[in-house]
Amino acid sequence: MSVALVPQKPPSPPVLAQNPAAVPITKQQKAAVLLSVLIKADAAPNLDKIATQSLKNVVDIMANYGDVGRDTVDQVILEFLTELGAFGLSMRSELEETLNALKGHVSDKVLDNIRKAYTRSPDVDVWTRITSAEPGDLRKCLETEHVQVAATVLSKIPSTFSAEVLGGMEPTQAREVMLAIINAGDASPEVIEAIGQSISTTLFASDGPDMFEKSPVERAGDIMNFAQSETRERLLDDFTKNDPETAAKIRKVMFTFPDIPDRIQPRDISAVTRAVPPETLLKALKGAEADAPQAAEFILSSLSTRAAAQLREELGEMETIKKKDMESAMNEVIVGIRQLETDGAITLIVEDEEDE
Repeated sequence: MSVALVPQKPPSPPVLAQNPAAVPITKQQKAAVLLSVLIKADAAPNLDKIATQSLKNVVDIMANYGDVGRDTVDQVILEFLTELGAFGLSMRSELEETLNALKGHVSDKVLDNIRKAYTRSPDVDVWTRITSAEPGDLRKCLETEHVQVAATVLSKIPSTFSAEVLGGMEPTQAREVMLAIINAGDASPEVIEAIGQSISTTLFASDGPDMFEKSPVERAGDIMNFAQSETRERLLDDFTKNDPETAAKIRKVMFTFPDIPDRIQPRDISAVTRAVPPETLLKALKGAEADAPQAAEFILSSLSTRAAAQLREELGEMETIKKKDMESAMNEVIVGIRQLETDGAITLIVEDEEDE
């Protein structure tokens, strides 16, 4: 930067010039300008870890320079922001590393809340969410899964994390999982994504000790819930032809968007609509107009007249959305419903209750 330090008339201290000239500003002089600006804005950083001599040099500059020209201040700040932007591109992206960097600056409780909010966010890649779990928690989850499911999960996450999870398993199970990894065939991206979504939902559905107590059929139902509709129907058709009893069990525990009218009380719909972002709800309802019209109408008719009218108006203005985005939004609504159930905010209708 070609900004110059121009001394005021002797014996006054020098000034950082309004019009830059020949003498460039040093990094310590720039630091003095930035620190002065931050102090004036009541936003001074913690300087405890700066070497004493370096800090003394900056303080000396601050004490011995007079007025600093506005142009000079602007140029120093602009250069700083430019460098900060470049730094931002290379910041560590690993969640735990980032949270560790925040330790000492925020409380452990706040860090834990950030971690939970991050890992439960639907915007975060499902495998990133799974990798953020404790190895012991993921191991407990996989111990109740089919060996092929465990093999798929451990193949998708970083090898170092997989090794930690595998190391906590019983030797026999660890050997079976390793053999499954070695002998694994190709699996479609849809199936792999469905497995990831199901495991992630189990890991982060609640903080209580019951998070790993679902039966194998319930786990299979969860996987079906998050599979794309074509994949889900293909698998269910195959089960119906080859194992109708299992197919019936899976259908009984499944809960997809079209099931909402049969599983949710009308009085709970307002809570459901608040469980997801408004744009997610609109995408789900827009897609449901064609794929699950009864569910869409049930939701709208269970809301207040004003709320329903507003949603209908917004839906009428929306363009057709991609099937992938529609199904993703529907899945987010189901995840929100399951979380409301876990929190005790709503109670789902089950088949036995309907028969009574």
